[in-house]
Amino acid sequence: MSESKQPAVTIKKWVWRALFTSTMIPLLLVETALVAVYFVSNDEIRDANLNYLQSQSSSELNLAMLREAKSLSQQLEHVQNLSRGLGAQAGELAMGDASTGVAAREIARHTSLPSGVWASQQTADNQGSGFYPALPGLEQDIPLALRMTAVDPIMRSVVSSHSAVVQSFVTMADCYVRLFPYVDLASLVPADHDCRDFSFFYLAAPEANPTRNTIWTDIYEDPAGNGWMASAVSPFYSEQGEFLGVAGVDMTLDVIVNQVLAMELPWQGFAMLFDAEGRSLAVPRAGEQLLSLLPLEIPDANDLQEEDVIRPAQLELKGHGVFKRLAPRILEQRRGLESVNVAGAPYKVAWERLPGNGWIMLSMVEESAVFFRTAEIGRNFQLVGMALVGGLILFYFTFFILMSWRTHHISRRLSVPLAELRERLHRIGMGAEVESAGGSGIVELDDANATAEEMYQRLRQTQKELQSSERRLLDSLEASGDSLWEVDIPERIVHIHPNLWKMLGASGHEPLAMREMDFDRLIHPEDLEQVHALRHKIITTYGESCECQYRMRAPQEEDLQQIEAMGMNEADMDAETGNAGDKPLQQRSLAAGDGGVREEGAQEVDERERGERGERESGDRASGTQWVLLSSRGRVVSWDAEGNALKAAGMHIRIR
Repeated sequence: MSESKQPAVTIKKWVWRALFTSTMIPLLLVETALVAVYFVSNDEIRDANLNYLQSQSSSELNLAMLREAKSLSQQLEHVQNLSRGLGAQAGELAMGDASTGVAAREIARHTSLPSGVWASQQTADNQGSGFYPALPGLEQDIPLALRMTAVDPIMRSVVSSHSAVVQSFVTMADCYVRLFPYVDLASLVPADHDCRDFSFFYLAAPEANPTRNTIWTDIYEDPAGNGWMASAVSPFYSEQGEFLGVAGVDMTLDVIVNQVLAMELPWQGFAMLFDAEGRSLAVPRAGEQLLSLLPLEIPDANDLQEEDVIRPAQLELKGHGVFKRLAPRILEQRRGLESVNVAGAPYKVAWERLPGNGWIMLSMVEESAVFFRTAEIGRNFQLVGMALVGGLILFYFTFFILMSWRTHHISRRLSVPLAELRERLHRIGMGAEVESAGGSGIVELDDANATAEEMYQRLRQTQKELQSSERRLLDSLEASGDSLWEVDIPERIVHIHPNLWKMLGASGHEPLAMREMDFDRLIHPEDLEQVHALRHKIITTYGESCECQYRMRAPQEEDLQQIEAMGMNEADMDAETGNAGDKPLQQRSLAAGDGGVREEGAQEVDERERGERGERESGDRASGTQWVLLSSRGRVVSWDAEGNALKAAGMHIRIR
């Protein structure tokens, strides 16, 4: 089975393919694998870093929330301790001896008013204010009220001990009120003011607080005109367990809000404060804007309330759309961290329950701010990857240009010497003079040029030897009288040495190339058959030498004219087809028949030639033509690739 022939390529294309397959493809595969490994490892590292940074950010948010919650819880616990201490002191004073002396100036600054209330007047020594309302069914215990004036220094100390505390008070079970700093309660509070209607009293009373714990009130409106207030209230009892009253420490809502706003949360977050039921106690302006909350109205300080007015909640966790799903977890768990969506933006929500009163501190931070650094790191990794890919593209673009230049250089270094070698070989084949080739710097090409030079020198030497041999052969032929002949088998052209015409006794002006049919006219008719057999044998024996004898005569003038005329006619025909003068004797297509040589497609010509030959033979016999006996030896000397005979050569020898 024959192998498929590969398509021919130029040296440049071959070098390019070789460089591309041996250099570019492996390099491209390696670089692609490296880039792929980089991106995969980059994604893994980035994801790991992002997860770590996110966990760190969440942990930092929790720690910040815990720190601020602990700070607020400590402050609230401090206020609770102040309330419990004040209650204990008030209880001791209330259970003191009735004969305990009271300073005359305190007695002097308290008096009964026409409205029936018993109240204190303001003095310059920064004392507290007392107020005994005139309530039906309740008798005013003036000695007890005077004894309670001794609590003023304690209340003064409570207020000055913490910046968040705005006032402190002691309210007895019969609604006597002792308050610091001084407030003109007689002019602000109605005469029948009943403290039992306010949360700071009834939430700490035995009915609502049987465990006698310190409680925190809801945000309520201060009857004394200090706005929204939250109080830490502690009940105090007698040794016999009789409920005597409550002692409270007041913190205004502004103080609580300012405390919440003052919290330093990372990533521009904000904190909110809720009570144990999930109702907002403090919401900063940022929270109001984010959660679309309406601001609460600030109570009018001149609009005194005769009953408890609880501040309405701006936000209830159970009822707001943002926290509705998360509210059960916030109310049940002590602390936590979750994500919520606000207007399509994700926010981190962290909460911490204060241990003292169950209040909930909740912070909100936008995730984009929390993870800004992590996202920036991820973008940096991505930019590095894109820069790497861009650098590879630039590198390969530059490498392609360089490789193209190198390919052109290498191909020229190979193709130019090869072209020169091809030209030298062509000139050698044509027999022309060839100059020695210079060195190319490539060993193989230099060896090829050296081989070509050696071949050229040998051919020159062989040519000289052949020329010398040919001269000797011609000289020998001239001396011997023999003749050479060649036959162009496909074209049926016979090339004759001039010695043949001398053998035949011709004039010497006869043609040296003629068609077989013209040559056959000179052969004796009786010998034509064996001549044709000889030719057929020569063509079919592939190199075996063959010999035969036949008689020939010298061409007459009319034969030469006819041959010349037929050559001119063929030249005219070639001129009409665009081939004038191109080997006129070899352009005519001839074929060998069984009985001789004839022209293809010219039956009439053959018949005419046979008639002319018969007439000529009759004339020869009548005129006594002289025939020369020759011996012809020959064989095929050239074949084509398919084994067809192309050229036969031989020698004419005159038999004497």
